[in-house]
Amino acid sequence: MSPVFAVEVRSKREYGPKAEAKMAAKRAEYFTAGTLVVWDVDMLRAGWVRVYRTTSPGEPTLYRRGEHAEAEPALPGWTMAVSELFPPA
Repeated sequence: MSPVFAVEVRSKREYGPKAEAKMAAKRAEYFTAGTLVVWDVDMLRAGWVRVYRTTSPGEPTLYRRGEHAEAEPALPGWTMAVSELFPPA
């Protein structure tokens, strides 16, 4: 059984063209297994969260500090402040 919502937190090594291709392949595996939403938490770029959905896997929604990210349709109505994911700026 696959999760309906997954979160990937990037390490310092997970940047660049090869890493992007690897992350995209991993998201595709999640979606194939039945996951509805995948968050890509970018620790190096001033606190970004990209939200990918199985319905439009190539068009993420981008959330930044000061915004609330969501996980629709996996977790209806649930949100989280992006700032809570990162140390103070």
